[in-house]
Amino acid sequence: MRRFDAGAVPDDGPETGRRLEGWWVLIRTVLPQSRLSLTSCPMPEAHELSTRTIDSGGVRLHCVSAGRPDGPMVLLLHGFPARWSTWRRPMMALANAGFFAVAPDLRGYGVSDKPAGVPAYSSARIIDDVAAIIRGFGRQKVCVVGHDFGGGVAWGTAMARPDLVSRLAILNSVHPVGFERQMRKWSQVKKSWYVFFFLLPSIPEWFLSRNDFRFIKRSLAEDGLSAEDTEDLLEGVRPAMALHAAIDWYRASFWDGLRKRLPQAKVDVPTLVVWGDRERHLDAALAVPPPDWVSSARVVHIPEASHWVHHDAPDKVAALLIEHFAPVRPL
Repeated sequence: MRRFDAGAVPDDGPETGRRLEGWWVLIRTVLPQSRLSLTSCPMPEAHELSTRTIDSGGVRLHCVSAGRPDGPMVLLLHGFPARWSTWRRPMMALANAGFFAVAPDLRGYGVSDKPAGVPAYSSARIIDDVAAIIRGFGRQKVCVVGHDFGGGVAWGTAMARPDLVSRLAILNSVHPVGFERQMRKWSQVKKSWYVFFFLLPSIPEWFLSRNDFRFIKRSLAEDGLSAEDTEDLLEGVRPAMALHAAIDWYRASFWDGLRKRLPQAKVDVPTLVVWGDRERHLDAALAVPPPDWVSSARVVHIPEASHWVHHDAPDKVAALLIEHFAPVRPL
């Protein structure tokens, strides 16, 4: 196996795990690959942002876009506790490169609707949302990027609806099969305590929101995020019922997995995994995606970046996305 550091000579060898103190589900995907030459993106120019509401089975999804609508569409999916704005800088760089970048507040987050009940946040419902957004913007197939839980949605969409995905990019997120296998080991179970904690009624919402989201703020600060970025990320879960909805995502994912309702199919689309090496939240074994589930993947490591790789190294991430999506034409 070979690993690739962005802007550095490849270096063989296993990564060492780091202790989890949060609740995010992630992956590094490593497959043999030749050396990657990477140049950083220039400072993104400002583009006008447009907003649009997409209906998905009666659930209204707030979407923000940048760039020319006739360009290849890139759909960017956030994780916990974020909203569309976590993608602001990569969106500008993609727009500069001729892409049409679209970032929604996923159901339950930000100003999108927050339907009641755990089943409303099942994998099938959220993948239906992705399909509705793609149709709503008049596209047949798009490039999909996902970070954190949004990476799980991106993997799920590529497995359940490969007809919608032309290319895939995953930022510090986990392949569901790889995560399921690693959860059979105590080393990962003890890091994923939150998965079980979140099954409790009401207590997780109280714990995470108390003292103005102190626990979440502390965890984000330990990842190196600025106070400004932290406050912006928290806007994903500050609105009424948003934190409850976000935790229902985890509850629904747990029951989907237990009842074997998660998508299970091989991913054949070209896949890029970008991994910040200061990631603190998963076993190093999860760096390798199940080879029987992903046929065409490469990984790029960014040594100085944390779990929030697109915040820590936005220009490098944007350059990698532009390179990966360059062969795509609008569909």
